Amino acid sequence: QVGANDGKDLLNEFNNDYRENINYIGIEPQQKLFNKLKETYKNFNNFFLLQECVGIEGKSSFYYFNEKCKNININFSDGTHSLVEENITKRLKKFNLDPAIYMSKYDIQVNPLVKIFQKYNLNLSEFKNLDLLQIDAEGYDDEVIYNSSIDFFKPKFINFEYKNLTKLKFENLIKYLEKNFYECLTYRSNDCLAVLREFKN
Repeated sequence: QVGANDGKDLLNEFNNDYRENINYIGIEPQQKLFNKLKETYKNFNNFFLLQECVGIEGKSSFYYFNEKCKNININFSDGTHSLVEENITKRLKKFNLDPAIYMSKYDIQVNPLVKIFQKYNLNLSEFKNLDLLQIDAEGYDDEVIYNSSIDFFKPKFINFEYKNLTKLKFENLIKYLEKNFYECLTYRSNDCLAVLREFKN
C-alpha cells in the first residue's frame, strides 16, 4: 500500500480480519502519519511499515498546508499533502487563500519501489505476483505506478485514485496499464481498478 496514511482506511478491516494470513507492506512518507500507521498495526506479524516515498528517483518537494491554516478554522487533512504542488494550491484557492501564505514545502527523497525494497533487504522474488497494489498519492498516483515495476511484480489488482490526475495524465496512465495487460474499470467518482488479464482469465 503506497500512501498508507494512518492505516485507518478501506484496507484496515481486511487487514485486521486476515492479519495472520497476509503479508503487508505499508509505505507512508509523512512522519506524523507514519507514527499513526505504526500504532495502527503494532504487533501485526508479517506487516512491514516503511517511511518512504515511491516515485521518480531523486530529491523532490513535498507540499503541505502549514500552521497558518489552523488560524482560519479550516481543517485541511494531512492526508492531502502531496508531491504535486497543484494538489495543494487548488484546495487553497477554493477558499480564496493565498498559497504563498498557507502552503509550505520540504525536500524529500523519492525512490522507485524496487530500490526501496532493496534498501530494506526485502527479497524481491517473494513479492512477485502481488495480490494488490493499493495507491493513494494525491495526484502522484501515475508516477507511483510507473515506478513500481509492475512488469516484474505483476500485481493481480492495482487500485488507485484518479480524481487528482489531469485528463491527459489519466489517459496516458490507462494506455500504459493496457500495454501491460491490465483492464481498467473506473468506479465511484475517484477510483480506478486495474485487473491483470491473465488473472481475469
